[in-house]
Amino acid sequence: MSNSIDVSRELEVGKLSGVSLASLSLASFFPAVGIALVPLLVLSTAGPTAWQSSLLASIAVVCVGFSVTAFARKYVATGSLYSYVGEVFGPWARYVTGAALLGGFVVAVGALAGVLGIFAGSFLYGRGMTNALEAGPQLAITAIAIAIAFAIAYRGLDTSVKVAVTLALISLPLVIVISVASVLHTGFDLAVQLDFGSASLGGTLHGVALGAAFLVGFESCAALAMEARDPRRSVPLAVMSVPVVLGAIFPIVTLMQVPGLIAAGDSLAAGVSAPAALALQSGLGEGVATASDVVLAVATFAALIGFLNFGARFVKTLAEDGLLPRRIAIVHSRHRSPYVGLILIGLGGAAVIAVLLVLTGDVASAYYTVAPLVVYLWVVPYVLISVGAVRLALRDKQTRIGLITTAVIGGAGMAWAYIDGLINPPPTPADAMSWVVLIVIVVLPLIFIVTARRTSKPGRPLAPEAPEHTAA
Repeated sequence: MSNSIDVSRELEVGKLSGVSLASLSLASFFPAVGIALVPLLVLSTAGPTAWQSSLLASIAVVCVGFSVTAFARKYVATGSLYSYVGEVFGPWARYVTGAALLGGFVVAVGALAGVLGIFAGSFLYGRGMTNALEAGPQLAITAIAIAIAFAIAYRGLDTSVKVAVTLALISLPLVIVISVASVLHTGFDLAVQLDFGSASLGGTLHGVALGAAFLVGFESCAALAMEARDPRRSVPLAVMSVPVVLGAIFPIVTLMQVPGLIAAGDSLAAGVSAPAALALQSGLGEGVATASDVVLAVATFAALIGFLNFGARFVKTLAEDGLLPRRIAIVHSRHRSPYVGLILIGLGGAAVIAVLLVLTGDVASAYYTVAPLVVYLWVVPYVLISVGAVRLALRDKQTRIGLITTAVIGGAGMAWAYIDGLINPPPTPADAMSWVVLIVIVVLPLIFIVTARRTSKPGRPLAPEAPEHTAA
């Protein structure tokens, strides 16, 4: 073994400040892309009153967040929901949640690479590369993107935070300018957007499932708890930063953009991206429309870096608990990054998007096939953590009506995201994802059980009484 590699499994304790952790968490949810795409997605199903769907989705995810933070304030662990649910439900919940999250991180990396490929390909298409969105070029684009993101994550958390947050900040101004220009051009048209008589309950609820897709995985930063200073305070803050900040922004930008999106219907039907269509509609010109593709590709790359870091640390936890081979938990001696986990998550994500590119033939079809699976994989952990929060409160003999209420709302809201996929299935082959998720949460736990028996080390109980980590 090379001298540059340390078989130690210890991460760098106390490395991240609360601000850095929250910043990485927000950057990983590509706020610029959400601002650009959420209004169009909910408009496509909920109609002109789409802001209702966006608001309800945000409320549901915030409610799940309260359940997550109930555990994060009590326990310090790198397994996020996987570690938490085991404390109230036992090993079976760890196996199911671990399977869902492992699959979720792999698929999320593949989906993010697909989003980046869409925007990068759109930019290249506009520069004359007419096949830029097809499978061949996209295989190269997505592979290169994941490889560069891996190299940054491999260098450690300092590098990851600096690059991801910088890219996220660079990408925000343009989409904000486009949104403001759109509302200045069209107005809010509140007579239409507040016409509740025209709203469809089915369309609104379907919009909720779509709106929640851009907030799913918000708690992933909890995987960095061991590397955070004062984790029982910084982790809950970082966890709630995504649903609270972005959850508040999305309904507002939906109100701002819907009139412009309706007016730009012909451009959208012709295949122009939502921000580009709004830029043209509001008179900002071709240059701004073209730049939006580059900006959103940059924003997605920031998210890719974040999810590689989150996923690798989650994989490390599974290996330390004996559910995956122990060697996977190895940490680099210099950069303190779980490089084996990074390799597995990166290669897994690359394989997912590559297979779908080959099967579907273009990156847009590949992305719209895998996107529902990301949401479905997080539904089971979110329902379990919501029920678990209630059980935790009762076990500790705490009558917390607020927590119990939000847990019920959050759990029911996320369960709806899966049920909606059965009632209103997306087009083929994406409709098959509601069944693929069932395969994942059955097959992977069986692998975990076999591996755990060989290592004779079940998931470790957490220790809330342990002292909090501080900076070295």
